[in-house]
Amino acid sequence: MARMSWHEACQLDPTLQSVAHFFSFPPEYAQTLTGGLTNRCWKVVCQKGKAYVWRPNTPITKAFSISRFQEYQILKAIESTHIGPAPIFISDQGLLVEWVEGESLHNGVNFDSLLKIQSRIHAIDTTKIPVVPFSFLARVDHYWFQIKESLKTPEFEKLYRDWRNPPSLPNVGYSLCHFDLAGYNMVKTEHGLKVIDWEYASIADPRLDLALSIDVADENPVEAIARYCQLREIEDIDTWIEGAKAWLPRTAVMAMLWYLLAFQLWGDEHYYHQALQIKETFCS
Repeated sequence: MARMSWHEACQLDPTLQSVAHFFSFPPEYAQTLTGGLTNRCWKVVCQKGKAYVWRPNTPITKAFSISRFQEYQILKAIESTHIGPAPIFISDQGLLVEWVEGESLHNGVNFDSLLKIQSRIHAIDTTKIPVVPFSFLARVDHYWFQIKESLKTPEFEKLYRDWRNPPSLPNVGYSLCHFDLAGYNMVKTEHGLKVIDWEYASIADPRLDLALSIDVADENPVEAIARYCQLREIEDIDTWIEGAKAWLPRTAVMAMLWYLLAFQLWGDEHYYHQALQIKETFCS
């Protein structure tokens, strides 16, 4: 993380100037945060040690269909749960949230602990969250249409076309979903675990959210869903297991397209290799 004066940071990232009037005195310094893949955020530290995170709007957030206003709406609606950081200030340039002090679980988290906090998130009353439900089809199409033709090999295109439609499943209702719940987005605080980086969060089928977390953690889907259902006292386990299994290949294709788009935007070969790796899992 690069640390610099507030003045230098504002010169490097002009979006910071839109939040300058929020502070009674100019912050002591700002620090780039390198943890997120999509976002290039800032830790802003004030004179008395109070810290915030500035989450700017950029061409990158637009490319990945990220809305800071939706992120603000979700964080505001769940503020009383203390699961996520408190939203502080929103502007057309970005979102300011509180800095969550604690131990980053980037190197891994016990999956049972993850399931417990995920079940808490899914149990939140969505009627008080004023956001439009997530559309899987719209999201994968959004990624695909931005990818340049030279990257759209026949193999990539076949996977996109085969898996672009959501599965036909028994309805289990919609839940608040984080869509990127893993150790790297969790912080161990003195008051328990907190979840950060809500930029992909939306209202959706919770089995989709579970499939994403299971895939990242490389957990056994049947065992993971059974433990989740036990936590939420859900009796119809089969509907949840089959649902999550139906979402797994679709979430893999969505991730594949994300990596292709990330490679196009940043030119980092790592992202292209990740996309190829996902493609190969289907071929094998």
